[in-house]
Amino acid sequence: ADPWYNKNALYVIYQQPPFSKAAGQGNSHENQKTPSGARVGYADALARQCNNPWAAAYVRSIKERQPDIFQSSFEAKPADLTWYRCITKKPFPAEDAFPIGKRTLDDMPQTHVFNETGLGNMNTSLGEPEKNAMLSFRSSSYGSTSHALANQNAFNSFYGGQPLFYSSGHHIEFTDVHSMLCHRATRAHNTILVNGMGQRIGTEGYGWIPRYYASEKIGYVLGDASNAYGKVISPLWLTRGEQSEVYYTPENGWDENHVKTFRRHIVNLGKTGLIFIYDELVADEPVNWSYLLHTTENPMTVDQSNHRFVHIQATNRGGASDAYLFSTGTLQTDTTSRFFYPAVNWLRADDKGVFKKYPNHWHFTATSEKAQVYRFATVINTHALKYPAKDPEILSDGRIKVGGWLISVNLKSDGAPSFFIRSTQEKVNITYKGEATVINEDGYETVMRDTVPELEI
Repeated sequence: ADPWYNKNALYVIYQQPPFSKAAGQGNSHENQKTPSGARVGYADALARQCNNPWAAAYVRSIKERQPDIFQSSFEAKPADLTWYRCITKKPFPAEDAFPIGKRTLDDMPQTHVFNETGLGNMNTSLGEPEKNAMLSFRSSSYGSTSHALANQNAFNSFYGGQPLFYSSGHHIEFTDVHSMLCHRATRAHNTILVNGMGQRIGTEGYGWIPRYYASEKIGYVLGDASNAYGKVISPLWLTRGEQSEVYYTPENGWDENHVKTFRRHIVNLGKTGLIFIYDELVADEPVNWSYLLHTTENPMTVDQSNHRFVHIQATNRGGASDAYLFSTGTLQTDTTSRFFYPAVNWLRADDKGVFKKYPNHWHFTATSEKAQVYRFATVINTHALKYPAKDPEILSDGRIKVGGWLISVNLKSDGAPSFFIRSTQEKVNITYKGEATVINEDGYETVMRDTVPELEI
C-alpha cells in the first residue's frame, strides 16, 4: 500500500531498461550488463502485489525474448523471489487488464526524474531497445556514501542498451585503492573537476535536483552540485581510508573547496536523441575547470578542427554519441587510456588460479584557463552508428542550429547565465535566466523555481 513501491517499479525500469546495461550510478555498475533474473523477478512481484502495469510490461517484454530469465538467478540469492512466485495467489496482470487499455513500455513517459533520490532518465524509445537513445543523470542529496559514487551532476549516454559516454573504473573491492581513486572518485565520471580536485566521499559531498520537467516534446532536469566539493571529512570514510591506505590528499584529488556554484542543466530535445547541457560554474577565486568524458568499450575520437567547438565521439557496436563542447574560453584537451591508479586484480582468480586483467578505459579532459566564472555548453547527438551525425550549424547571429532546434546560450563569463531553445517544428520552447526556468508547450506555460525535495529519511 505504500506508494514507495509503485515509484520503485519505475526505478527498476528506468535505471535498467530491457536488455540494457545499468544506468551507471552505483558500485559495480559496470558488471550489470542486462537485467538479471533477480531484477526481473522483483519486477514480477511488484506487478502482482501492486497491480502495476509498467512492471508487468517490463517483465513481459523481457520474457518474450528470454523465457527462462527466472531460472538464470535460481537460488543465486534470496532476491530471485522463486519462493514468492510459488506461493502467491496474486495473478500476474494480463496485458489488457487495465481500464485505460493495453500498456506497453512505449506508452510510458520517455523522461522521468526521481528528484528525491537525485536521478533522471531520458529515452527515445523504451519499447524498442535496439533503437533507444538514453541518458542517465545523477545529482543526489544522499551524497557518495555506502555504494554511491562521488558523481554529482554526472551523466551517462547509451544507444541500443550499450554504453557510450559512461562512468569508468573497476569495482575491485569496496575500499581498494583503484576502486576508490578511479571508480568511486569524481575523476571517473562525466562531470567537472576543479583545479583537478573532486567531490567529497561521504554524505557531505551531495548534490540535488531543484527543477525538472517531463513531456514527450521536451524534458528538463537541473542538478546542483555546489555543495559537493572539498576535503573528505566523514569520520567513517577517513577511518576506512586509513585502513585501506587510501589517502585523501591533493595529490589524489581532494583539497579545500573553492566551488560556490555548479549547476548543470540538461534538456532533452524530444525523441531526437539530441541533448543540450549547460554548466554554470562560479568559484571563490580563479580556478581551472576540467570537463570530463569517459568511454569503456571503444576509444574516443577528438576533433578540434572547428574553432567554435571540440567534437568528441563515443561509439559502441551499433550507436554513437557525438558531443560538441562549447566554452567560455580556449580549452586544453587531453585523452588517455591510462587510469590515474592501475586496476590490479588481486582478489578474483578462476579455477586455474589465473587473475584476469581488468581492461583499460578512455578518459577525455578539457581544462579551462584560470577563471572565477566559467560556462560550458554541450550538444550531444546519440544515434545509430550507420547514420552519422551532422555538426551543429553556427548561424550569423551566434545561435546554434541542430536538427529542428535553435539554441541561444550565454557562454561569456559576464552577464547572467542564460539559454533559450525552441523547436522549429513543434510548439515548444525553454528559457532559462537564472531565477526561473520557463517552458512553453502547446500554449501552456510552466514556470519552475528551485524546490527542495521531500526526503524520506
